[in-house]
Amino acid sequence: MIDGLGGAVKVNNFLSFLDMKEVHPENLKLMEKRAGEFIEAVAKDAGQAKMASEKSSL
Repeated sequence: MIDGLGGAVKVNNFLSFLDMKEVHPENLKLMEKRAGEFIEAVAKDAGQAKMASEKSSL
């Protein structure tokens, strides 16, 4: 999330533009970590499914 918007300052500027509360940078890091773990799990499952489909097509 942070990388996509350009950093914690830009995220908070965007949120304040929308009249929303700012998010503390530590909380942003925690959310980023949780999202990263989820993305890694999805990628791992997708990779295993792709490998299984390739093995079955051989």
